[in-house]
Amino acid sequence: RNQRQFMGEDLESLSLKELQNLEQQLDSAIKHVRSRKNQLMFESISELQRKDKSLQEQNNNLAKKIKEKEKEKAMAEQEDLLQENQALDASTLLLEQRLQLSNTISIPEARDKTCEDPVTPTHNRVNALLPAWMLRHLND
Repeated sequence: RNQRQFMGEDLESLSLKELQNLEQQLDSAIKHVRSRKNQLMFESISELQRKDKSLQEQNNNLAKKIKEKEKEKAMAEQEDLLQENQALDASTLLLEQRLQLSNTISIPEARDKTCEDPVTPTHNRVNALLPAWMLRHLND
């Protein structure tokens, strides 16, 4: 019977005092329900804020790792370029030394094999065998 009265049924037999008492009980129950609902909502919000903070920290850590990897990659690329440049410089130096050596030393066997004209200077024969980009260093 109380449960039906809480649901708003069978109220005809209640007096004014009983109706006021029922109303107070319902108001008190509503306050408890709202209080519990608000408590759950605040707990849920707090949990979501903790998760948000954790995800932001993870995101920041991943961004740092990406930047570190990019720096490492850039440094490795620079090192590779430096090594390539050093190798090119070394090979250019060796080539220049060989050219200077071939210009100063006359090797009749080499001249006879590489060129039919024994009068042509050695550096002209070498120049004919080298690509144009290598010749720029010699002409300077």
